[in-house]
Amino acid sequence: MPDVVVVNPATEEVLAVLPSASREEVRRAIDEAEDAFYRWSELPLRERAKLLRRAADLIEADDTLINTLVAESGKPIRDARAELRRAIEIFRASAEEAKYILEGKIPRVDAYDYPLANENRIAMEVREPMGVVAGALSYNNPASTFAHKIAPVIAAGNTVIAKPSSHTPLTALKMAQILQKAGVPQGVVQVVVGSGEEIFNEFVDNPKVVGISFTGSTAVGLQVAAKAAGRGKKFMIAPGGSDPAIVFADADLEAAASIIARARFENAGQNCNATKRVFVERKVYDKFLDILRRKIAAIKVGDPMDESTEMGPVISDKMVKAMEGIVADAVEKGGKLLYGGRRMQRKGYFFEPTLVAFDGRPPEAKAFREEVFGPVLPVAPFEDEREAVELANWTQYGLQSAVFTSDYKRAFRVARAIKAGAVMINDSTRVRFDALPYGGVKMSGLSAGWREGVRSTMLLFTEIKYYVLNIA
Repeated sequence: MPDVVVVNPATEEVLAVLPSASREEVRRAIDEAEDAFYRWSELPLRERAKLLRRAADLIEADDTLINTLVAESGKPIRDARAELRRAIEIFRASAEEAKYILEGKIPRVDAYDYPLANENRIAMEVREPMGVVAGALSYNNPASTFAHKIAPVIAAGNTVIAKPSSHTPLTALKMAQILQKAGVPQGVVQVVVGSGEEIFNEFVDNPKVVGISFTGSTAVGLQVAAKAAGRGKKFMIAPGGSDPAIVFADADLEAAASIIARARFENAGQNCNATKRVFVERKVYDKFLDILRRKIAAIKVGDPMDESTEMGPVISDKMVKAMEGIVADAVEKGGKLLYGGRRMQRKGYFFEPTLVAFDGRPPEAKAFREEVFGPVLPVAPFEDEREAVELANWTQYGLQSAVFTSDYKRAFRVARAIKAGAVMINDSTRVRFDALPYGGVKMSGLSAGWREGVRSTMLLFTEIKYYVLNIA
């Protein structure tokens, strides 16, 4: 297998060259994880929680991790700092929530006529860990995704093998080292680097892997879900989205434009729940475009290590070319380029924050139909509430969405009609509560009702067991 070459997207400097794990090496890691499971799962919950809290403290104290995160992801340092804060809180929340989520129940079986003589039985429902869980991490949030794939899963008593994106493996490797330093035993958390296809084939085919947690593109997520389901494995898929924002004429236009600009261009638009499409009521359309263009023009693009930088590069040259194609397609189909639209003339994979406007109902432009994972924002007008909802529901995705209006009755009518996992009213599509279920519907919901989050992850990757005591 070819080596994994990790490149700084802001400078094109090679940060590391890592050997790819062979399928046999992945198999050995799974064997080690299974051996570690029997010891780890028997550890009292209070001890597992202590180790998670210690890991959170060590991540917080590590002053080199943020440099690694910025260098390999290209994320501006102030956004990287926020992501590390999220990761820390996911570890702490997992330690705190576990005692409630894994609490168990004592159902009143004497309330049931059958089986006979239930008055002489006591039933206890408990949740027990499953075994080895495999996780796949996305490149856009390597620290917080690592935390989601690891913390709640091991808090519940499972062991984990994580495959980071080949673009951003260094953060995951460093965080795994911190977990070992915190006292998490060898084999409980492992990171394997290499070809997604090679590693995932082993994850899916190996009977010792009982569950798979995947964050990434919808297309790959569909393949993972199908293969995992076909082999009887539990799976959690966190796919992409094409989140819409609807702006009504009575909204605070300045506030809405600020929120939308941040929600689209944070991390160069490389977030699953970034605002990716905007629809504005016709009567304020031109005014809103002027405000939004001004907000976008003020975004400072530059060195991710500069504290004043608001947007860095996309992850690769391939993504730059993809953005060029999205813009060309939009202009060809009637879009007017109001700002940006080009690769920046500097070292690195920088693409200008871009605003494309349409005069009427948008055509079959890729910017409105596909998930655009980069700094391109298409905007179109709508005439009435019905059309706004229709446009919001226009894609195969349904992750999150936003509605801006001062009429809360209308806000909730529209929110109810939008097909999405969450609707934010006068707030960003980027809002997410890490302890709570996060996911969507349609092609943004591929996990058979399960969504990523500290609580729901613990529930999915544990099994219900009953102990029944006959006291006759």
